[in-house]
Amino acid sequence: MSTIYLKSTYEAPSEAVKAAAAEGFVTIVEQSALNADMLLAHKGLITGNQLDQNAMALMREALAAFLEAGGRWFFNGHMVRPLVDGMAQYRPIEAPKRADFDLASVNSHPVFAGIDLSKLETNKGVAGFYGRGCNPLPEGAVAVNGLGAAKVPVDWVWARPKGGRIFSHAGNDLGSMGLEWKLSGELTRRMIDWTRGGTCLDPWPGSPASPAADLPLSASETYGGMRMSSHTGRRIVAPSCGTHYHIRSLEGPRYTAAFDVICAPEQLADILRPDDILWVPCRTPAQRMIAQKPVIARHLAAGGTVVALGESQSDLWLPHVDFTGTPTNWWWWLDPAADLGVRVTEVAARHPLMAGIGDRQATWHLHGWFVPPDGATVLARDGDGRAILYEDKVSTKGTMILSSLDPMFHHGSHFMPATTFFLDCFVPNLKAFADV
Repeated sequence: MSTIYLKSTYEAPSEAVKAAAAEGFVTIVEQSALNADMLLAHKGLITGNQLDQNAMALMREALAAFLEAGGRWFFNGHMVRPLVDGMAQYRPIEAPKRADFDLASVNSHPVFAGIDLSKLETNKGVAGFYGRGCNPLPEGAVAVNGLGAAKVPVDWVWARPKGGRIFSHAGNDLGSMGLEWKLSGELTRRMIDWTRGGTCLDPWPGSPASPAADLPLSASETYGGMRMSSHTGRRIVAPSCGTHYHIRSLEGPRYTAAFDVICAPEQLADILRPDDILWVPCRTPAQRMIAQKPVIARHLAAGGTVVALGESQSDLWLPHVDFTGTPTNWWWWLDPAADLGVRVTEVAARHPLMAGIGDRQATWHLHGWFVPPDGATVLARDGDGRAILYEDKVSTKGTMILSSLDPMFHHGSHFMPATTFFLDCFVPNLKAFADV
């Protein structure tokens, strides 16, 4: 039996995954196509940090049955909807400093055998990509790698009493780590091998080393789930793809009051009203919105408003969008004298959506730029003067507010405080704009 590589992203799997699929070791399955029979017909499962945890929660019984039949699940990301009994909600390190991201082995595991962990600790000199907290250790699980002096268990493995094993990596996908050292392919192959019954901790250690008893973690947050407001006025409607960063950004206590409706993209046709503001969060897997193109076209034709933030490939599902992506320099700020060059425009100072947002609040890194149509209002530009945030009232009967900035992904991942500063202004500004 092969392992299911569950594809939740728009982007294709890595070359290592495709090579394993060609050999028959992996079956690549779109998450929307996964069903219980398919899961039970396999012995391994790999999920990434764009996993739709709302959809997976509907398969809890099948997931439990898969594990009880001896299945192995390699989970990448933050568990914000505990999907298996015994697992708990992800918790980040509280007010972390650089030393809190030092990565060290707690108990040796074959997945990392012979790999220098210092090559995974940073990416171009920036720490935090590997992990910034943990999915709390279930009872009986064994910490593999830890962060900081307390050895916060960013990686652990668990032989469930009812059967099956789970390997948890609480960060960006393990198969995307170590790019500078060309380790990502090897890590992916090891993940696949582990899910196919490869070497684990065997025999299970009787007295494994453990993290500190009191871990420096923030308290758990409450996430209220999908929502349908009875509000009769103009509403902010936010489609959630169930990723950990959508759930935290939309349902977490900091911003959730601003959203009148939180729904799946596939529900928009039955929900959207012409005067609604549709806010598509950043890093929405594009295939979810491409399927909604007719719904969005009708909304704009009726005079509606669409806000689309970065890394959601809005050029694939919104009209008249001319976008060019760029490689991302996330390490520019390591040079204290560096300036990314982002500037909000003079007209932005008078725009209601930009109150309180200056150059600093709009600066973290860049993913690309737009060529707005004539008559559009540019609100922020990159260092070469190209639009990265603009308002388009000329291309359709509605309004499109587009940006290549991706604040919700980073806020939702507890990563890059500047993105939270941006949202601290943009969210209430948009709410006030909706209430006018």
